[in-house]
Amino acid sequence: MQAQLLMVVHLRNLVSLIGYCDDHENKALIYEYMVKGNLQQHLSGTDTCMLSWCERLQIAVDAALGLDYLHNGCKPQTIHRDLKPSNILLNENKQAKLADFGLSRVVQQETDTGLTTCPAGTPGYLDPG
Repeated sequence: MQAQLLMVVHLRNLVSLIGYCDDHENKALIYEYMVKGNLQQHLSGTDTCMLSWCERLQIAVDAALGLDYLHNGCKPQTIHRDLKPSNILLNENKQAKLADFGLSRVVQQETDTGLTTCPAGTPGYLDPG
């Protein structure tokens, strides 16, 4: 599911799928390298390079643009369902890109609202959609 989605979805605010590995025992998706790691590392205080307020705002805008594309510009419409700081990756310019589409839900028809009663995502977090 995740590989199929990333093969058709392309935006500067979503990680790019470079390739995959399937040797029967091991399966892996290979993404572009994001040199600055994830947002969680920068917010936790363990990283020596703290984010300025301007950088934080730009990261929030980048993440919002990625979500807007998935929800409104992408065909079929896709709901991420596991958005958290560790799934927002940063490139060398600290541009944010959304990652980990394993729990994403594709909205197939216009009558499908994307709403579900099945919990998904990280324990302790309940997706409102």
